[in-house]
Amino acid sequence: PKASTNVQLSTNHSRRKKKQMATHSSSTGESFSMPTTTTSTPPSSDRHRFNSWALLFLFSTLALTAHETDDSNANAGANKLVTAVSSITLIISAIGSIAHLGFSGLLSSMFVGTLIEGLLALIALALWAGCLPVVMDPRKGLAQMYVGKQSDEVIDYQPIISNANLYFCSWGAAICVLSVFAQYVRERLGGSSRGGSGMGYTNLWYLLGLASVVVVIEGMRFKNQVCVIDGGAETATCGRNTYGLVTGIIGLIVSVIISLFSSFGKDSALVTTVSSFLCAILYTICAGLLTFDKGPATYVGNQYLAAWSGFFLSFAIFGSVVKEFMGVAGGPSSGASANNDGEEDEEN
Repeated sequence: PKASTNVQLSTNHSRRKKKQMATHSSSTGESFSMPTTTTSTPPSSDRHRFNSWALLFLFSTLALTAHETDDSNANAGANKLVTAVSSITLIISAIGSIAHLGFSGLLSSMFVGTLIEGLLALIALALWAGCLPVVMDPRKGLAQMYVGKQSDEVIDYQPIISNANLYFCSWGAAICVLSVFAQYVRERLGGSSRGGSGMGYTNLWYLLGLASVVVVIEGMRFKNQVCVIDGGAETATCGRNTYGLVTGIIGLIVSVIISLFSSFGKDSALVTTVSSFLCAILYTICAGLLTFDKGPATYVGNQYLAAWSGFFLSFAIFGSVVKEFMGVAGGPSSGASANNDGEEDEEN
């Protein structure tokens, strides 16, 4: 035992001596190892924004192509708007993608994480926020149109997709630019560095807010364009549409408040859990009333997809937050503490 103790002591002494030599050589600038080249890895938020900028470029290109190759568009004003918005966001997204690639150090330093990136992202978001309702208006016939199911004296008008490429690419561009702006705002506000229980769910709350906006817009459109027509829809259908309208308003208010607190890193696990549970219950009833039987969205269109998106997004947020709240899945903070504990064990 005495001999083994001496061997262990000598081993620990030699390890400490090697660490001291390494520290001394690094402090004096001497290195006895082969020179290595270090490459800077972009932060995770910048890498995610590059993906969003690149996808925005792709969807803007496809939306422009789908619109220009559609011969059925007869609305000159709407055609010019879609062409202009798609072209402008295509140029903006190309600049953003190139800047995040880092080919030009000057462009990257002037763009990535600066006010210029935020301003261009806000411009692109505003353009698509103004263009998307025009593209999705069934009366203009660009991406959707009204069809009717004749039933006795009720026509039962509902919007359906008429140009699938323009429809999905326009939504893809809008979601990508919203993702870019949300990630930029969170980084500027310092939410990623402050942490918070909902740090990984900020984008999901933004998407739930977008789905709620669509539910509200489509509900108002159906109310003002179909329910006011004699025989346009049944009374039960308009009543279900009203419930969807109320659900969209509540979902929008909750998602905006929680996403803002999450961006500041000031969110609470309990509040997030209760809010996501409320949205899950509301959207479960909403999806059932709007898309089944006498609902106003039994055909595939904006209202149909938004109702089911709200359903799945709210349950995705609720399930993930409950697992973290109950300690089933570790969040970012627990992962960081685990790494720190591992480093302390290695040092000991």
